[in-house]
Amino acid sequence: MKLQSVQVLRGLAALIVVLYHIRSLESLGIEANGLTEHGIVSGIFSNGYAGVDLFFVISGFIMVYVTNDLKTGVKSSTDFLFARITRIYPVWWLFAGMMTVYMVWMHGLSGHGQGWQAISRSEPLIPYLLKSFALLPQGEHPILGVGWTLVHEVYFYFVFAILLLLPRRWLPALLLIWGGWVIAGSLMGLSGPLAVDLPALFFYPMTMEFILGAAVGLIVMSGLHWRAGAVTLLATLWLMAALCYQGLETAHTLQWGRVMWFGLPSAALIYGLAMLDLQQRLAWLVPAATGTLACTVIYQLYGLDDKSADAIRLSATILAISVGAITMMVTIWLGWLAGQSMPERMLALKGPLNKVLAACVRLGDWSFSLYLCHMLVLSLLRRIFDHLGRIDALAPVFRLGLPGPLDNIAFVVIGVSLSIVASALAYRFYEKPCLIIFGRLRKKMFGRDKRELAEPATA
Repeated sequence: MKLQSVQVLRGLAALIVVLYHIRSLESLGIEANGLTEHGIVSGIFSNGYAGVDLFFVISGFIMVYVTNDLKTGVKSSTDFLFARITRIYPVWWLFAGMMTVYMVWMHGLSGHGQGWQAISRSEPLIPYLLKSFALLPQGEHPILGVGWTLVHEVYFYFVFAILLLLPRRWLPALLLIWGGWVIAGSLMGLSGPLAVDLPALFFYPMTMEFILGAAVGLIVMSGLHWRAGAVTLLATLWLMAALCYQGLETAHTLQWGRVMWFGLPSAALIYGLAMLDLQQRLAWLVPAATGTLACTVIYQLYGLDDKSADAIRLSATILAISVGAITMMVTIWLGWLAGQSMPERMLALKGPLNKVLAACVRLGDWSFSLYLCHMLVLSLLRRIFDHLGRIDALAPVFRLGLPGPLDNIAFVVIGVSLSIVASALAYRFYEKPCLIIFGRLRKKMFGRDKRELAEPATA
């Protein structure tokens, strides 16, 4: 059974990452124009990198969920690993290849110069590219920077494939051992903000988010159901509070800090949403959505970013979360009241709400392509804005940093829209055909056709 709520969450997580990178490129564009305007994408989206934490927890959950009915053993382990590898690498190679072509076109094959140095830095060009395409750990991010998360994903898949060789009843204990291994290695100083080698990859703190997601999967599949609606709403507020209040990124934030800030509430949120989905009670998504929207609006009105004073961010967070919680309760109360007094009208809302849900699920389907393609789209868009911004007649719309919000709004709206369109096209004409082709190959090789094994566990 495909969990629509988790798919929606995957799409929203990818969108948060897109807005986080729009914020960075918007700031770079303003700086390049010699201006000092405050970017329009700030506030909650200053911590938009938390979308990756959410993806990691989703990944761990999905791994347990889709393998729940599999018999452990060599065949199941190999089947699982084949499904995951063929899910990740073909799409990764497409966008990494596009980035490589762009770099060669702009900066040549020397591997030197400002362009290459900004990406590979001290890494020799050929080994750097080979490791990038293979998703192996190295001293710098892969050729397409967002691919650093896929290095961890591939590691997760190999470890989980090994766990599938062992009896399923051992899985809780094995996850505890894995978590203890990560904590011990981190305490010994073997981890760091970037997985530059195999030890750093093995002991990377964000591995705990995958383990948290797997633990949630075990709880859900065990049938332990407890207040899924309330858990969903409280976890939503918890995650929103973390997005609002977390300040400047530090070495601690990029390791254990983000696990505590974002990994724990993400795990609680996925538990609540998965249980609501299995119980067919997705109406709880309505108060969760209205509360999230109210919280976001209130916090964004403050115009804060990660550099704002701690006391101001704290007071803004308290107000935003309070308004969000009140909005959730009012939404529930109005829904109950309308259900009592005009049930026909409430039932009439089912169609439009299902259409919104279907659109969000579709965004979740595109999330892997969206995650990989958006930086290519946004980087190209920034160059277009730089070029058009030099034309005085077009400057109010395209020169980032000028007084007024028009240029900022245009960059955000066009950037998000083009990224989503590009991801939809990539999914329709490349990613989905790859899923079909490799799905057929898996059926021939392993004699099963469980398509959910090949569905994206992360962006």
